[in-house]
Amino acid sequence: MSETTMEQKLQLVKQVRSRYHENQYDLSNRERILYGRTSASLQRAGYLSPYEERYGDYALPEGQPFTFFKLRLWLALFLVTAVILLDLNGAEVAGITSQKIFEVISADYEEVIETWVENLQ
Repeated sequence: MSETTMEQKLQLVKQVRSRYHENQYDLSNRERILYGRTSASLQRAGYLSPYEERYGDYALPEGQPFTFFKLRLWLALFLVTAVILLDLNGAEVAGITSQKIFEVISADYEEVIETWVENLQ
């Protein structure tokens, strides 16, 4: 087995630490993408990586990033409420009743989709 010098050992330790910091930085970026966390909220929660503590965060602007999840959630809740109210009152909107909506939701579209896919090929 060859002898490793102290300089080689130090270089290896530097490489390992560098890779560790890069991995922590990548992980924190993925958390930001998944959870919409900003660097300030990460720092308060103790999730800021040593790389970010040293070099700072240049990727995110100030404030909360806008996501469409809240908008989609409110829209879905509104539509479900509208269908329930249509069903309870027996009303219709633009000729659409709750019965038609339930039929469309419960219909089996497997054959239609298979035919459409075959036509694409």
